[in-house]
Amino acid sequence: MRDTKKLNQKILRILVPAILENAFLTLSDMILTGYIGRLSVTEISAYGISTRVYGIYFSILKGFAIGTMVIFARAFGAGKRKEGLNYYFQALFIAFPVALVAAVLIWVFPQPLLSTMSSDSTLLTYGASFLRIHVLTYPFLAIIHLNSSMFQADGNTKTPLYIATIGNLVSMVLGYVLILGIGPIQGMGLQGAAITNNLRIIVMLLVGVYLLFNRNSVYRSHELSKFNLDMGIIKELIRFGVPTAIGNSFWNFAAVFLSTYILSYGQQFYAAYQIGLQAEGFCDMMSSGFLTAAMSLSSLAIGAKDADMFKASYKRLNYYCYIICGINMLFLLLFSKNVLHLLTDKMELIDIAHVYLLSMIASQFPQMKSKIEYGYIRSIGFSTLPTIIDMVGIWGVRVFGCYLVSSVFHLDIFWIWMIVNADQWVRYLLSAGVIISKKVLRYLDQPHFSFQCEGQVNACK
Repeated sequence: MRDTKKLNQKILRILVPAILENAFLTLSDMILTGYIGRLSVTEISAYGISTRVYGIYFSILKGFAIGTMVIFARAFGAGKRKEGLNYYFQALFIAFPVALVAAVLIWVFPQPLLSTMSSDSTLLTYGASFLRIHVLTYPFLAIIHLNSSMFQADGNTKTPLYIATIGNLVSMVLGYVLILGIGPIQGMGLQGAAITNNLRIIVMLLVGVYLLFNRNSVYRSHELSKFNLDMGIIKELIRFGVPTAIGNSFWNFAAVFLSTYILSYGQQFYAAYQIGLQAEGFCDMMSSGFLTAAMSLSSLAIGAKDADMFKASYKRLNYYCYIICGINMLFLLLFSKNVLHLLTDKMELIDIAHVYLLSMIASQFPQMKSKIEYGYIRSIGFSTLPTIIDMVGIWGVRVFGCYLVSSVFHLDIFWIWMIVNADQWVRYLLSAGVIISKKVLRYLDQPHFSFQCEGQVNACK
């Protein structure tokens, strides 16, 4: 049996930097929200609907990178580093052109996209102005996410942490100046926020590419002398990456509808919801690392054909999950209102957002536990099942339930928050059912296991 102390060290080397990476991203977003929270309610709401469009774009590219991480990690686990680098370039060939075309469409049609969430002409004007600036750097996200997946697939979550830290420090420092102004420098409001986010993306791109391919990088030593497209590899990357991209974007697509439902209660409720989401980011940052750790550890174990590591990693990740869940619940119960005061000076928004955050205590366990389940389910090749689960939970429970609450029965907004909790529990229960029914934890014990990846590429031979 594998040494528990060494396994704990390995898990924590992956999990802790992944959590801290999300922590810096969340902290940066919270600080920017704090700056924007000093603007008018209309500007706060315009920022909210604009970031819904950005969120969809971001989540699709992030999801694709998460899905392809399985292929990268299996290659690294099998000791095939040159092949892992080849898969990276193949994935980039898929992702970057799609990202570029989508960014052009957003730049050309910002108001039609935003009008799906609001018909308020002032909101649309502010939002379109923000998007037209912010979208200029969107295609670079394809490279940033794939760079991060390469490091994480190799069990290296420290480097993405360094990249996030540098980018977000730039964002936090410049955001205040560009959004609110300082001394003789006049703030630019939402346009300043867009420029700030663009500078963060550019910095993260440059730092990430340098760290991945500088002369001392382990990847540089495996540099390809000639790059050729391989349709077999591309098909496998699409098979793993596209379902994950779709599933990862479901919440953001659903947020377009939720924005409409919440705006029907009034702009102050929507603005409060946006601020509440940023405060809840503390919990999200603590849970997001579990998906990265689960996918990295399980895929590396499959690549190395190490059944003990595969099972023991799952057990230890669950142990840490319970600890982090308790921390998140205590934060929401005891400290969430203090954080809200840092994000805005408007008491009516704080009161609404605080009720939302207290109700989210019930979501912490299922939200975090399902990330571990998803990581293991995807790593063994069932890349579409988490997407189906997300579709059932987000669209069947969250969107439809919120529609009934807001538009049919006209209930208090508190019931919107209850529907959100129900969605998280449904997704967790379905993912737990898959773990049991598909015998996921016995994957490497099966007698016919010989990288049964349904025709996967060289890493799975």
